[in-house]
Formats: sequence, structure tokens, C-alpha cells
Amino acid sequence: MKTLGFVMLAALAVSSAQAQTQPLSPSQSLAPVPASPSAIRLDPPLAPPANAIAAVTPLTALPSSEKARENPAVQYLLMKTVVAKSIGVLKTRALPVEAGGYNLLKYCWTPYNVLGEWGDSSGLVGEMTVRALETLSWSRDLGRAGYPEAPVAEAIGRYEAALVAAAFTDAARTRALEALRVELEALQRRTPGSSEIVARPRCNQQPASFALNVATAPEGGRPRFIPYVLHQFCLAQQLDPADAVRCDYWKSAKADAPMSFAGETMYSVNWPENVVTTGRFNPDEMRGVGTVTLRQRPQKK
Repeated sequence: MKTLGFVMLAALAVSSAQAQTQPLSPSQSLAPVPASPSAIRLDPPLAPPANAIAAVTPLTALPSSEKARENPAVQYLLMKTVVAKSIGVLKTRALPVEAGGYNLLKYCWTPYNVLGEWGDSSGLVGEMTVRALETLSWSRDLGRAGYPEAPVAEAIGRYEAALVAAAFTDAARTRALEALRVELEALQRRTPGSSEIVARPRCNQQPASFALNVATAPEGGRPRFIPYVLHQFCLAQQLDPADAVRCDYWKSAKADAPMSFAGETMYSVNWPENVVTTGRFNPDEMRGVGTVTLRQRPQKK
């Protein structure tokens, strides 16, 4: 069923990318195909997600964030695929079903929690990232809570369609969440052994990101950063992720202040004499020292 659903979604994205007019169908939902990222590396091998949607996305001169606003239906499908492959394994770890039923609000993700320093500036793309994590978790958890896969996928698809149609506003999510809860409650009554459905707020919006100082060795490097998931999103859009104009999420290190990181992060450091070092690091591994130090790689002779 998941494979069939993905094929149908890819076909829809092809049609939407060509016409640029079709909204997201209410019955669509995307199954995760997660892959685990790793920690700090230099020049990691990076490839765009292997999916049919990226293959048919038209090449345009628009930067990534504007492409997302131009056709949010197609771009959300892209983002959901990217999230499943890049951060879904780490961020969507299952929490147990509580005694009072399955809580649709059990996860406390926000753009700031997931993207750190980029939480505010990511705008629509940040909201897409968070909702992709949310719906991927629901799909997994509800299956484990005894719900049939196909009706759950359709219900979540209607929730996602409502968000896309309303540009992922908070008000739209509140309405869509209530409609999803009612639909899942009806499904629960028809599904013996399944957990009850609730939507109890449990989050105080605490930030899950943390600040790190940035240093280069030797001194004098000029670092810039981009969350790994946004880097991969640019690749899926067929944009050069190293191009800070087209992949418009890069941020330069602050001169005298720490930066907030929330997950796997790509970096690029410009050194004197036009030397560039690129790589990727996991900020969790720097919690103890409070500083991420980016080192210049010796030049090959």
C-alpha cells in the first residue's frame, strides 16, 4: 500500500509540476523512506534523493524559498520525501501510546526546534519541514496503535491538503487537526482493538536547539552554514546547494555571538588564497565543549 501510494503521489507531482495549477489532492499522504545521516565529515558524498518528483521538477531561476511558495503542493511532497530520508529516522522516534489514548499533539516540534537559527527565516519551508515530521510520525504510530494503513493515509492526506491550501497557517492547522481527530475517532469505533484518539496540548514550546560558538583552525576562515535537511531540499529541487543565491538558506557565522543549531548541519569555510573547506557536523557531539571548530584541510600536493 505504501509503495502504491508513493507511485500515485509521484504521478500527481509530475502533473502538477507541468501544469503548475493543481492543488494537493485530499487523499494524498507520503510513506517514509528514512536514511540515517552521520556526524562531522569533510566533503561528504552528497546526492539528491532518488525519487520521481525531483526528476521532473522544472529547472528555473527561482531560489528555493520562492519555488516553495510558487507551488506548495509539489514542494511539500518534495519536502516530505527529503525529511523521511534525511532527518526522519532521528526526529520521529516513537513515543509510547499513553494510557488515555494516542495523543496527536504528543510531539513538540516547531521550526525553531527542528532548524535552530533558521526557524524564523525559513518561513513556509520551515512549516513544511515540521508538518512532514508530524505526519510521518502519525503514519507510523497509528499503525502500531492498531489502525488500518489505507484509511489513516487518506485521513492524514486530507489534513495535509488543508494545510497546503491555507499556506500552513496556525489557524488552518487548528481546524485541520480537529477534522483529523474527528475522522480518526470514527475510524477507531470501526476498528476493534485500536487506541482511542485525543488531542491534548502538552508542549510549552521549549527550544530543542542549542547555541554553539564557532571557531576556525587556523583563524581567519569565513564559515557559513545550512541545515542538512534544507541542503537536501535544494538538491531535490534541482538547485545547486552550494549556490547561496539559489539555495537561499545559508547563514554566515556571527562575528561575536554563538549560533543556534538543531541537527545535522552543512558548512562551507572560505580561507585566504581562495581555499574552501566543506563538510557536515552533528551539533549534539559538541554539547560538551560548546564550540564547533572547523579546520582547514591540508592541500593535496
